[in-house]
Amino acid sequence: MLIRILKERTRLEKKILIVDDEEDIRNSIKMLVETMGYEVKAVDDGNRAIDLLKKEKFDLMLLDMLMPKISGLATLEKIRADSKIKNQKVVFLTVVSLSQAGEDIMKRLKPAGYIEKPIDNVVFKKTIKKIVES
Repeated sequence: MLIRILKERTRLEKKILIVDDEEDIRNSIKMLVETMGYEVKAVDDGNRAIDLLKKEKFDLMLLDMLMPKISGLATLEKIRADSKIKNQKVVFLTVVSLSQAGEDIMKRLKPAGYIEKPIDNVVFKKTIKKIVES
């Protein structure tokens, strides 16, 4: 029982940042992540995410690849170029299938994972838990 309580307490202390320009998707993912017991913040733009990362520590960032102001790839490039936040764990969320060129970019930017939309809740939860708890 004590171990279970300690695990739950640890999980509650973990923070996840969601970055998606579509409000309904952002809110759906936020609710799903909150059911897992994590603290969640959500923003609609990559630049806002970078500003937030410079102020707060997050255990994981879930980043949409296709956004209008700044793409997820450009956002992650900026993160990797900033010495203060370059080690941020990032999982891409996208409807895009990766080409060979995309796979090469992924190797260079080193995201912690890649989840395709529409999201399979079981796979999503398993992937997020594995990355956050590692």
